[in-house]
Amino acid sequence: MNAELPDALLVSDVEQLRALADPLRIEILDVMGQHPIRSWTAKELAARIGGSQTRLYRHLALLEERGLIRVASTRIVSGITERRYQVMALNYRMDRSLVLGGGAGELAVNQVLDIVFERARAEIMAGVRAGLIDVDPPKGPTRMVMATARGRLGPGSVQRVTELLDELDAIASRDEPDGKEYGLVAGFYPRLADERGEH
Repeated sequence: MNAELPDALLVSDVEQLRALADPLRIEILDVMGQHPIRSWTAKELAARIGGSQTRLYRHLALLEERGLIRVASTRIVSGITERRYQVMALNYRMDRSLVLGGGAGELAVNQVLDIVFERARAEIMAGVRAGLIDVDPPKGPTRMVMATARGRLGPGSVQRVTELLDELDAIASRDEPDGKEYGLVAGFYPRLADERGEH
């Protein structure tokens, strides 16, 4: 990991948030974030994501303009300036003021959440259809593990769950040469009590 790369970038501007509310830009950041030390050209990203590099140029320019990626280096190739891009952080935190009062900030947050969950749903369904995921195996690499939980947790338990999720994210983000592709979606968040005052 790059020692200068912060763990998290605070997204405090609606335009930054809107830049995240696009499936292709989330995919770009996801690919770049898996190898945060590395810098990427549009051509390399297109090869990794699929499609043409031409369609990535405006997305990369927007991500750079919004401070989500940076130009790590440039060089001239056949008379054209080639840019190598790098992520600005491993994760993104949102300034709560963006969603207070609704409006554009809340809409952008909902769009980002929709993209993340729709992508996971599509990957799961494609895996089931292709036979990569067994919906009811006892154990093994084709098993899909899903869990949902609600509880009342003290500060120590909250810290422990957060540490475990950080560790799980680090493990699931590895790029092992003999490995197979896996996905992980996890959320841990404080909840409002329901109408009966229960959690």
